[in-house]
Amino acid sequence: MCQLYVTAHDVHTVDGFLRYQNFLETTAQILPMHVLRAVGGSFYLIGVFVMIYNLLKTAKQGSFESDEAVEVAPMIKSASSGGWHHTLESKPVLFTALALVAILIGGVIEMVPTFLIRSNVPTIASVKPYTPLELEGRDIYIREGCVGCHSQMVRPFRSEVQRYDPSGGEYSKAGEYIYDHPFLWGSKRTGPDLHRVGGKYADSWHFRHMLTPAEVSNGSIMPAYPWLYEATVDKSTLPSKIAALRKIGVPYPDDYEKQALIDYEQQANGIVNRLKAEQYETVADAEIVALIAYLQRLGQDIKLKEQ
Repeated sequence: MCQLYVTAHDVHTVDGFLRYQNFLETTAQILPMHVLRAVGGSFYLIGVFVMIYNLLKTAKQGSFESDEAVEVAPMIKSASSGGWHHTLESKPVLFTALALVAILIGGVIEMVPTFLIRSNVPTIASVKPYTPLELEGRDIYIREGCVGCHSQMVRPFRSEVQRYDPSGGEYSKAGEYIYDHPFLWGSKRTGPDLHRVGGKYADSWHFRHMLTPAEVSNGSIMPAYPWLYEATVDKSTLPSKIAALRKIGVPYPDDYEKQALIDYEQQANGIVNRLKAEQYETVADAEIVALIAYLQRLGQDIKLKEQ
């Protein structure tokens, strides 16, 4: 009889180091599985088109009869009343209203307790709202579907912490997401978790990575995003975003909308100047600058206290 045991020695070496430190090694090994999944999905899609074709051919073979005679069996009134539920079912408007009342009662019972407490998530003093530039970068991150391949939650396991936050040693805390609207937790990891990627690489690394991923990360299957270097951020909606987030609890100062654009330009120019120092040219309004700002923010709100 063959038995499989998963122990700490399967994940770590005898010296205590993570056995599979490089995420790309895993990605390269499961590429055949990605291919098989694509083949299976192709068969599914082909089946949909075959079904549509079959339905069309079947419809064409029939003939439409506009004056077809219809015969319906006469209604026979039941001798029994059917009870109280029959009375409700025979009156759809009343039944709908009573069902709505029952649903509302359940909803109120669930929601009222959350309204009576200030917060059920432990707050972390060091966690601050996103800057205007980071906020725009986060929107770009969502728009491009990055969260579809990268989760943003380091699980509370030794191997997780060592792989994704080897320097600080912090797994993700609930309080770190308090200003995330919407949450980007996710569970899919075609690429590595990014919740601790902030500060791990230079701005120039992210600049090159989004343009030619394979040159920076050998074996990467991530696509390139060249349009981020040409497209510019529409900052006209930034004040309304700040105002909307304030209404749902994000503590931006009053009238911060007037200061937001100034802070945006200041932070963006800092990234542009750092890139220029390494011979990479871009402009402050480029979408790649906003995305870099957001990526560099991830995981920076908390740091492991020095022992």
